[in-house]
Amino acid sequence: MNGNDRQNLVLRLNNCLETIIEMEQELENLDLNRKFIDELEVLKGFMSKMEKIRVSEAEVERIETATDNFLHELRVPLGQVESSRKMFSRLQ
Repeated sequence: MNGNDRQNLVLRLNNCLETIIEMEQELENLDLNRKFIDELEVLKGFMSKMEKIRVSEAEVERIETATDNFLHELRVPLGQVESSRKMFSRLQ
């Protein structure tokens, strides 16, 4: 694997991790188990070591699929939180 291929894999992996981290506030609004929220801190720490990590195409594809599934699973709960917010703001 050449340097460009490796960098592309790292960028794709980084994109998955950033997508999840960017959702931190929404995830906290779901009132999830605190342990899950703590795992986001671990994920942030992991990102600082990204350049040293060696991953294969298959591993990155698996992480991309897992990220997509995670986002899909959150669509309904996040939609319910957003609906509740809209209803609350209308009541004010």
